[in-house]
Formats: sequence, structure tokens, C-alpha cells
Amino acid sequence: MTNDELKYKLLLFLVFVSIQVVAQHPVATATLDTNVMLIGDQVGFTLQFTGPAGAQVLWPSIPDTILGKIDVLERDQIDTLLSDSGLTTSYTQNILLTSFDTGFYVIPPIPFYFRALPDTTILMVETRTHFLAVHTLAVDTTKPIKPIKGPRKAPLTFREILPWILIGLAAAGLIAFVIYYLRKRRKNEPLFRLRPRIQLKPHEMALQELEKLRIRKLWQQGKVKEYYSELTEILRKYIENRFTIPALESTSAEILHDLLEIPEINREVWDQLGKLLMLADMVKFAKEKPAPAKNDESLEKGIQFVNDTAVIIETVENNQTSNAK
Repeated sequence: MTNDELKYKLLLFLVFVSIQVVAQHPVATATLDTNVMLIGDQVGFTLQFTGPAGAQVLWPSIPDTILGKIDVLERDQIDTLLSDSGLTTSYTQNILLTSFDTGFYVIPPIPFYFRALPDTTILMVETRTHFLAVHTLAVDTTKPIKPIKGPRKAPLTFREILPWILIGLAAAGLIAFVIYYLRKRRKNEPLFRLRPRIQLKPHEMALQELEKLRIRKLWQQGKVKEYYSELTEILRKYIENRFTIPALESTSAEILHDLLEIPEINREVWDQLGKLLMLADMVKFAKEKPAPAKNDESLEKGIQFVNDTAVIIETVENNQTSNAK
């Protein structure tokens, strides 16, 4: 190995060692955005510590008031950044300062205490001294002192006017109601006329409910038992309201027996109802599964029963009324 090669390798080694030493040497800095500020303005103050990765750092506590004249407005969270080499870590905190007293202030060095593990020795580095000058606006004393201007009138906003608008509408509504009330009282009329509720006849109500059942398409969704339960429920309510038979609390056989005592219901109508009720009982209690066509046919039988009995009863009632006259 020649002397030049040896010198070159030695130089590289020294450079590498120096880089390692510099990278691991802790540095603490403090930076002011500006050294001169106007009274009441704000200035940024940045603290930074850079040291070996994994070092334990005791971050300095900055009081709310520095030197009794400089106030701390805000403190950001401490940011941590690991270097690309992974040898050092930087910690940074931004602080916002202000001052309402003019003067020339000296911000003393700020100490950072740390331990470079595994060494448990407590070490310290500190920032340099900073100077901050706070001044006021220059005043031309040769000019006369002008009077203080009064507060300017801001235009009214909609939000400020809105409460008065609502109060006005409420007052107008109250006056209108009082006038309406006095007129109704003078005429001896009720304040409000309730619209009479339309009372459906039993067969009209039943047909309405049967049509709703058709639209719901229960058996098409596999709900055959529920379909027949609701179908017979509608017919039972109709029979009870139409013929004053306790159909809701009776069995199918008891309903058919009571209907036989009504002479106006012919045998064919009675027989169709009996087949429908028997099929419904088979579905509900014996798990019968009718064909799809049978399901539609059952609904049509229910509608036909309501229509047939409605016409019969209305005809009988009309005849009885004519005979009474």
C-alpha cells in the first residue's frame, strides 16, 4: 500500500469519525422571528433540541410571563423528528409571544437537561441569549391633538332584526285571533268546526281491508299462514259487525252454525264460506300448503261472500223499512 493510499484512507476515517461525533453532539437553539416588534404585536419563538437518538430530554418549562413584561400567548405541541441516519433526534416547540410594555429585553439562555442512555449522567446544553426591542408608533408632537372619534354605527344585520320580526308576527297573530274569537262569540258559534269523520259500513271496511291484503302479496313471499290468518280475521270482523255474531271469539264451526240461523243467507254462499274457513284452519293448524291458484281463489271467495251478504242484508232492511211505512 502506497503512502498516498494510506493518507487517503486515514482521511476518510477521520471524516467518518468527525461526522459521528458531530451527529451525536447535543445542540439547543432558540430563535426569534424578529428582534424588533411593535407594542401589542406577536412574535414567534422556536425552541429546538437535537441530540442522540433515544436520549431522555427534560424539556424546559417556559412561564406564562418572561421577565415580567413578555407574555406567552400560545404553546404548540413538541414535534419529534428522527434523522435519516437514525443517529439523532430533533425536538421542536413553537411559542407565540407578545408584549404591551415598551423597552429593550434580554431573554437569557434556556437550559436543556438530558441523559444519553445507557449513560445515566445528567448533562446540560443551553441556548444563546436573545434580545427583543418593543417600541411604539412615532408621534408627531408638532401637530395638535385631535379628539377621540366616537364608535362607528354598524348597519343592522338580519339576525338582529329577526327577533323584532318574530315579535311583530306574534302580536299580529294574537290580534287576529282575538278578533276572530269575538266575532264567533257574538254569533254564538264554536271556534273550530270539526270535520265529521266518515263512518264506513261493515262491508265497505271489509272490502277495503281485503284489497290491502291483496296488495301486500303475503303468500307470494312465502307467508302463507300469515296470509290466511289475516284473511279470516277480516271476515270474522265483518261477520261480527254485520250480523252481531261473536265471530272473533268463535271457532269456524260455531260461526257457520250461527250463520245458518240467518234465513237471508242462501246455502251456496254459506257453503263457499265454509270451504274457505276449513282451508284456512288446515293451513294454520295442519300446515297445509295450498296451490298458488287456491290462495288467490280464497281471497276472491272472501270478497264474494262480503258482496253477496251486503246486498242481501241491505235489501232485507229496505223491505222492512217500506213495510213499516
